[in-house]
Amino acid sequence: MVGRVDPQGGQDAAAGAGGIVIRGSRLLLRALRPAEIDDEWRAMVTADPMAIATLPDEAGFRARLQQSGQMRDGWLDLAIDLDGASIGRIQTFVPPGRPIPPGTYEVGIGLRGDTRGKGYGREALALLTDWLFEHAAAQVVEAPTDPANIAMRTVFQRVGWTLVGPLTEFDRQWVMYKITRREWEARPRPFAQRQ
Repeated sequence: MVGRVDPQGGQDAAAGAGGIVIRGSRLLLRALRPAEIDDEWRAMVTADPMAIATLPDEAGFRARLQQSGQMRDGWLDLAIDLDGASIGRIQTFVPPGRPIPPGTYEVGIGLRGDTRGKGYGREALALLTDWLFEHAAAQVVEAPTDPANIAMRTVFQRVGWTLVGPLTEFDRQWVMYKITRREWEARPRPFAQRQ
């Protein structure tokens, strides 16, 4: 298991069986609703190859998203909700074939095209990063991105993550960014979780 999470830690009392809920100033990170799983699959199928390594197995993808809102063996999927509607998804995942140490979480994020460039990705990444350090015993939070994905690289920098270096995976070159617990503790948190 990658990381450990307190079963009650970070869970909104109103969420009940819905699982982990993280509230920000504009966004809510929450479990996906059943109807949103179809939208997420369509987004995955039509995603820019810059954003995803490979298309996952549809049945496995849908089964995983049906468990969204729950941390399971290092995996967590959450809808990025703006005013009651999902505008994308943020996740932690375990990369296939590359073990990561306990306390390390790998993150992925995707926003709908019309919501990009408005700071929502930055807020969602900051909220999940804070939650992982505060409630999931994270020591390191990291994420790969395509070297040409300047928007995502800028988000990582603005949230206080640092460039680690290149990573070759899925027969592609990526760049890896990360933030350690020490770096996280030293940075300001403009999107701190609302109570």
